[in-house]
Amino acid sequence: MKKHLLIGTALLVATGAFSQNSARVKPSGIAEIKSRKVDFSETSFSQSSTIFTGPTKQIKHKVNANKIAAATIFTGAMNVFSYLYAQSKPLQYNKALNAVSFLSRKSTTYTPSSNNNSGAIVALYSTNLGTTWNETCMWTNATNLGRFPSGGIYNPPGNTNINNAYMVAHGPCTDGTGWVGVYYASKPITTPGTTTPGADQQFHDANAPILKKHHYTLWSNRIIDGGLVRGMGMIINDINGTTNITYGPRGTAMLKGMFNAGAFVWSVDSFCPPVNVRSDGSRITNEYGMQAWNDNGTVGYVVVLGSRSGTGPTMNGFQPIVYVTTNSGTTWSLLPANDFADPCQFKGVNDRMYSLGSTSVVCANFNGSEDWDVAVDANGQLHIATMAYGHYSNHVDSLNYRNTFTTEQYSYSHTPFDHPTIYDFYTKPSGGWDYHIVDSMGTEGPSGTSGQPGYNTNPWAGASATSKMELLARIQMSRTDDGAKLFYSWTESDSTVVGLKWNIYPDINMKGYDVNAKMVTPRMNITSGVTGADQQAYFHFMSSTAVGASSSCVTIPYTITYNATNNGVAAVDTYYLDGIQVCPSNFSVTPMSPKMACVTSVQNNNSVNYQVMSFPNPADKATTIVVGLQEASNFEVALYSPIGQLVDTYKMNGQVGSNEINIDLSNLSSGIYFYNVKVGASVVTKKLVVQ
Repeated sequence: MKKHLLIGTALLVATGAFSQNSARVKPSGIAEIKSRKVDFSETSFSQSSTIFTGPTKQIKHKVNANKIAAATIFTGAMNVFSYLYAQSKPLQYNKALNAVSFLSRKSTTYTPSSNNNSGAIVALYSTNLGTTWNETCMWTNATNLGRFPSGGIYNPPGNTNINNAYMVAHGPCTDGTGWVGVYYASKPITTPGTTTPGADQQFHDANAPILKKHHYTLWSNRIIDGGLVRGMGMIINDINGTTNITYGPRGTAMLKGMFNAGAFVWSVDSFCPPVNVRSDGSRITNEYGMQAWNDNGTVGYVVVLGSRSGTGPTMNGFQPIVYVTTNSGTTWSLLPANDFADPCQFKGVNDRMYSLGSTSVVCANFNGSEDWDVAVDANGQLHIATMAYGHYSNHVDSLNYRNTFTTEQYSYSHTPFDHPTIYDFYTKPSGGWDYHIVDSMGTEGPSGTSGQPGYNTNPWAGASATSKMELLARIQMSRTDDGAKLFYSWTESDSTVVGLKWNIYPDINMKGYDVNAKMVTPRMNITSGVTGADQQAYFHFMSSTAVGASSSCVTIPYTITYNATNNGVAAVDTYYLDGIQVCPSNFSVTPMSPKMACVTSVQNNNSVNYQVMSFPNPADKATTIVVGLQEASNFEVALYSPIGQLVDTYKMNGQVGSNEINIDLSNLSSGIYFYNVKVGASVVTKKLVVQ
């Protein structure tokens, strides 16, 4: 749950393990989408004149050989709301046509016919990678106003001529007071009349559905040459509900558009994951899902975040619930649940599961506050770029308790062992999951809700005096057409310039991953020092497909959107970022993937085999050392300070299996400690980090 979108959040006094500047935050439980769906009509907006009282912006240029060449305005919109969702995928690249496409609501200077209102949807495309653009109207309606467009170029099988292609768009509709349904639109690129939509405009009424009931069709669009146009929507009880139970998220909908005789025939596949329920009866799941496909559309995944039922306390948290197909979507299978809090397999992630609550609770939380994205690699395996941390409690009614730190109420303490971290979790051909760390971030997204962390520092005015625009890292993924190279992007600010840990003057950072060589690129700040983009890379989109073959240098299309006044309800400009290039020689770094050596056994002189581990490690107030014995034996654990002084010893009459020793660290200073485990004549020494 996005921490800064919560309505009515309460701050609770911390106890025990937390400092006086730390507090636990319990969300109200209202679905995250509710506080964002305020963009009904421009007449309902108050032109906020909120004065930004945060730190003064100072441009600080950095040397970066991989930065983009230029940021060029190519379109705009009446306000920034159409660009809020990084997962909507309005920016796409079509390899067969060598064309980039982008979808947006109309700008203030664009006059569609015959319904010139705020709900007109416009498609743009470029056949020279952003040097010049063509635009054409996709949707207009007098009462059903289009919002949040998602889509791109549909290319008929075997076609290589842009003039034979179609633009496709879909998204939700409002009547100015609430959400009333969804729109689907397509148009031949060669159709005359750039301000007039094509003949294929379809409206799906939320109250009288022709298809299966679904809403808010703006997520995760994918278009595969020669295949279906696929988008994602939501399956909920009432799109305008204001509580968990009335809103009623039940699952995610896959939208499938099949081209037929000049128009698209749409159908819906439903995915309702097995999840726990709160005491009020509402299902604990995100209302939207993400999808990813291989290059020919045979292997695909649908990912929903939810509290999976039947998994036990450590797995009650928001985790990926994954469906897979290997026959282009004819049938789908639900992947087994996975324990992402396993300290052996996911050390480096597991360590952070404790930092947000009691050391007796581990409960993985993938419901990241900085967005997440998915992709399929060349081997048909799913990758999820996301943050992962812990819930304070694993109780179904309290899953979103969080800690905050310092008077700024950061979600992380920003110490060496506790900072925002992006992971790539991926499936393995043999089953189960693996991961590596993509990178850490130095800043967090400030809230857009009055009274929430970072709100006063947030420079972007919103639709009212008590709301602002959310400024997330907007974690996104891209891939080469064959999936051999994957790319990650996110935004963060230079905290030495901002003076705080809030992401208010963002630059785009990027890294790449060579799937087969298992090497990553160094971090690249691609907008630093670029006119029009330096510390202004707001509301960025990353194309889900890179330009170029994986065996050579590739470029990746990006856009950013903002205006000079940081006013979310005023007209904004969108910039195309041209020139970022990644070459095979850039993949030169081994990715970080720390794992616990749980399966490494030791044999001593008495022929006793044993295993040793500790968790959490790093630890704060306490840790548990586990000694696994294959036969009963006495053993001793000795803890030493960073300078080698004996802190304490612990002895146990060990039994066959796991033997746990709980060690109180509350009186120890931060630092690197060591502990010896002696079984018979054999001694093993391991490191313990105390935060």
